[in-house]
Amino acid sequence: MKKYILLGATVLFLVSCKKPPAGGNLGVLQMEAAPDHWTNIQREGGASHSEGAENHAEGGTHAAEMVDVEVNGAKLKGNKGGLEESMAMFLSKDGYKNATDDAALKETWYSFDQVNFKMGSSNQLLEGSEGQLKNLAQILKAYPDAKIKIGGYTDKTGDEAVNTKISQQRADFVKSELSKMGVGAQVLGAEGYGSKFAKVAATATDAERAVDRKMAVRFAK
Repeated sequence: MKKYILLGATVLFLVSCKKPPAGGNLGVLQMEAAPDHWTNIQREGGASHSEGAENHAEGGTHAAEMVDVEVNGAKLKGNKGGLEESMAMFLSKDGYKNATDDAALKETWYSFDQVNFKMGSSNQLLEGSEGQLKNLAQILKAYPDAKIKIGGYTDKTGDEAVNTKISQQRADFVKSELSKMGVGAQVLGAEGYGSKFAKVAATATDAERAVDRKMAVRFAK
């Protein structure tokens, strides 16, 4: 009897030590690596048009942590990894100063994560939106040599001509508001792109398409 017990234990030990098939644990490793990758994207702030709309609006998909953003001694409140923190960091590290021309800046956009328009409106902001525009104005005042461009975007639903028109009107509205705050000379342009850079299908749910409906800003020269 002892002989059979010993034989059974040996078999179980050998099975437990069996080498996993090639690539068998890759899925686990990839899942563990993914959070660090996405955290890096958020820290870098900004995304190119070609990288897709989901990166523009990434900060708005989860409840964001509010942090103090220091701008030349003054402190602003903004989302961690959001527009204020990302733009202020870029400027403080002389990213704008060292950019040789507009080509070096035009691919990186920063999404407004707190500026939202009322449904169907191009000149009425939802409550709480003005605060981020004031923060942007304060950042620009701290760096008077910095120039920006505003971009407006829609999802893929509806008529494209209408989408382009309303996104242009919204971009113009943001530019006008910044002018009222005393930084109009630093806003070189405003452009509505409609659904040109939208990635989510028109047949998707409204919640899924929300990432394509946004306002963004980039540095310009």
